[in-house]
Amino acid sequence: MNMEQEPEMQSDERVKQCSGAGTWFPADPVELQNMVDRFLMVEALAIPEAPVAIIVPHAGYPWSGETAGHAFTTLREHTYRRVILIGLSHRVPLKGASVLNVDAWETPLGRIPVDEKARDALLKRGIVSENPAAHSEEHSTGNQLPMLQRALGEFRLVEVLVGEMTDNQRSRLADAIRDLLDDETLLVISTDFTHFGTSFMYQPFDENIPDNLKALNDLAIQQILEVDVPGWDAYLEQTRDTICGRNAVGLLLEILQPWIDARGLRVAYDTSGNRSGDWSTSVTYASVVFWRESAGLTAEEQQTLLTIARDISAAWLRDGGDPKIDANDYQLTPRLKAPGAAFVTLRNESELRGCIGHVVAQVPLYESVAWNAVQASRDPRFHADPVTAGEISGITFEVSVLSPMRRLLEPRKVEVGRDGLVMIQGQNQGLLLPQVPIEQEWDRKEFLTHTCLKAGLPPDAWKDPQTEIYHFSAQVFGEEERH
Repeated sequence: MNMEQEPEMQSDERVKQCSGAGTWFPADPVELQNMVDRFLMVEALAIPEAPVAIIVPHAGYPWSGETAGHAFTTLREHTYRRVILIGLSHRVPLKGASVLNVDAWETPLGRIPVDEKARDALLKRGIVSENPAAHSEEHSTGNQLPMLQRALGEFRLVEVLVGEMTDNQRSRLADAIRDLLDDETLLVISTDFTHFGTSFMYQPFDENIPDNLKALNDLAIQQILEVDVPGWDAYLEQTRDTICGRNAVGLLLEILQPWIDARGLRVAYDTSGNRSGDWSTSVTYASVVFWRESAGLTAEEQQTLLTIARDISAAWLRDGGDPKIDANDYQLTPRLKAPGAAFVTLRNESELRGCIGHVVAQVPLYESVAWNAVQASRDPRFHADPVTAGEISGITFEVSVLSPMRRLLEPRKVEVGRDGLVMIQGQNQGLLLPQVPIEQEWDRKEFLTHTCLKAGLPPDAWKDPQTEIYHFSAQVFGEEERH
């Protein structure tokens, strides 16, 4: 089939045959099922809620299937009625988005019905059209179908290919897709990341290639996990990173942007260079999972974290060294095992004795609390008068569990009592937790001003376009004051 031909159809209904069988993945059903099932046997990372969206690679299964499997495995034991699968057109230039007007897709593992109502709703949008040539041999979406079939079983499909869009078009398409989302709908974004080497006309470095590729992906993933739409656009503009599905990723971030409770985690990373040993040409693969924090920590979970903070701090003050936390000593729920960012604050009769924390979720939440409890116990601001082991009985512990950081473009939207703030300009950055302006009785302007001062910036730097402002929320809980 060449890319100008219409999709293959069967006489009884319009069925699109998946074109990747025998090239990107095995054509034999048994061999294909066995291969996919091996990818799905990896141990899933702890995700506290049902995933709402995943980003997965689409290279040939021997290259990226294992990386993709780490994301698909997190879908186990969850039920989805519908999958909205968003990819790109590798061969046919595409403006806006294209949805194929068919009734079903077919892989060697069977037929997948299309959600006709959702398909037709998208086709009625001005930004969406039907370009059959773009779908004809496209593998970015087709390669995900066998994975979805084995991970989910039965579901209805809406396949969308996205191309170049203006900011307004991207926003309109995001609104249209968001209208289709419910508790039984999964978003799947298909993309490989950096395509490195002379054959891809992208070689921004020629030394320490494995480390530099990882660092580049770290920067890209940071924008994704922060759901930073302008940050994503700026990253692509500054690095020219050859991410084939960049438009699909940008669309996902636009979709997620209104959901302040959306959290994400990179669950796998790999490169073709790592697999082949040839770093002259390499493609980066990464899988990301997003979920929504529908509720805060329970009273029991809060108490567990406070107990961990006290235990680990007391152990360090008593014994020194590098205290270890034994997870078996505590009732750790999936939410506490999931990546989380937290600050730990120490007070003695309301007087601050230490406050240290993580801004970005990089380790399990309970580990973040444990590590920051020790760091807060030796807060460098109190170097001359450090917390002592004899003082610990009078110390009150407070934990602030942070939501993901989100870029704030309009300072007037800061809400005192809800938002924490981070100011960044160049190498200068400063953070204030949401409870600080309440304790200090500041209004919005004073809060913005003092966050600038915390960052070592002029008091009105929040008005400077060069200053990046991020906001976040926090669930704050603590022990009763000790006497």
